[in-house]
Amino acid sequence: MNKFVRLTIVLIIIMASYVSPISGFSTNKTSVKIAQVGDFFLYAPLYIALDANLFSQVGLEVSIINTGGDEKTWAAVLSGDADFGVGDPTFVAISAAHGRGGKVIASIVNGVPFWGVTWRQDIKPFNTTTDLNGYSVATFPAPSTAYTLQRQMFITAGKKPNIREGAFGALLTMAKSHRADIALELEPNVSQAVAQGGRVLYSLAEIYGDFAITGLTTSTDYLARSPETAAKVVFALQLALDKLHVDPEGALALLCKRFPEIKPDVAKAALERILKSQIIPQEVSIKPNAWQKAVDLRVSVGDIHTVGEMASYVDNSYADAALSKTKKDTKP
Repeated sequence: MNKFVRLTIVLIIIMASYVSPISGFSTNKTSVKIAQVGDFFLYAPLYIALDANLFSQVGLEVSIINTGGDEKTWAAVLSGDADFGVGDPTFVAISAAHGRGGKVIASIVNGVPFWGVTWRQDIKPFNTTTDLNGYSVATFPAPSTAYTLQRQMFITAGKKPNIREGAFGALLTMAKSHRADIALELEPNVSQAVAQGGRVLYSLAEIYGDFAITGLTTSTDYLARSPETAAKVVFALQLALDKLHVDPEGALALLCKRFPEIKPDVAKAALERILKSQIIPQEVSIKPNAWQKAVDLRVSVGDIHTVGEMASYVDNSYADAALSKTKKDTKP
């Protein structure tokens, strides 16, 4: 069965789940608390799983809490204030170096979700590092992932990093007022900039490829206590990924309800861009090359000095089971 047919049948299962529970899971409700940095459009799989009732259909009552930072999200998981975390998965490796273990059990964002945007008409779009030409780029402050990867892009091009650091929400203003030639931004801000006359010059997703930038994490203690609940969460997220790729219009409608402050045309453009760039993966499993790039970045900035095998931090068994169940349930 080809991928299109499989995903089409998955869509039928998703639609059927609105009126009946997904087969193979108990309908007994289990309360689950998931921590996140804040409400980000890029966390679309989490919101689709919640708003399309996919969590509910596998017997989960999910609540989301905001922490304000990836390190705070992981701290909430380790302390037991949250059962799962959505954030930078390398914090699992960072804390493991200090004797506090956990696991990454699903991929949510599998590419670097930053685009270079400008209002300068004399700069042409490019996809190689050598074309930076010393232009100044506004990014979030060091040691953010955006800053670190943009700095690496300059270094790879053999150029001195020319970065102007700015607060969240200020980068486009910096580019628009010519305090920086380029702003390195996230969606939906990128599509908002385009709607205001800005142009996209380059995509870090194209330059860096697969990159484990956002994952679902949990503690080893929680996995030991509640493996079935973890399996349900990951399965619901896989169905959410399927819906995003098979039924983007339906997914968009749900995202527009969750983010009413974003104009529908901007939200549509943002979703199309992140799907086309494969920022949102098709499968919840963590790819080895994506994981390696993420931990290599942390090593380069000194957050981690020694890194063990991927299996020490990542448990793909839940993702594998979710994919296996999806394939089994979609057999004609």
